[in-house]
Amino acid sequence: MDGKEDGVAAMAATYQGFDPAAYLQYNYTPPRADFENKDSVFLWKMGCLHRAFTEGDVSGELLVDIGSGPTLYQVMSGCEVFNKVILTDFLEVNRQELKRWLRNAEDSALDWTPFLKHT
Repeated sequence: MDGKEDGVAAMAATYQGFDPAAYLQYNYTPPRADFENKDSVFLWKMGCLHRAFTEGDVSGELLVDIGSGPTLYQVMSGCEVFNKVILTDFLEVNRQELKRWLRNAEDSALDWTPFLKHT
């Protein structure tokens, strides 16, 4: 293998060890995702996404989110202006996490209800 192939293999190995549950707990629970803190960067980000989807000319039949990870907050406001939403990700563990949420499975790593209510 040359250096480039070694780097690609190392990156693939790193991603295969990704833990969506740990990622979600770290990034999408307080203090990072705090709905009580009006100065929260996360609330600002959700507001920007909401405005982009509801105040502009962004609408259509199909919204495709490339590289969703195990998250769906980024398309929540888009559900109001698109008829169908597709989330995609390279990692099977992220796709499985999203499927658990869709099935309302008890082993889903994060309850997205507060995010949906806020949106």
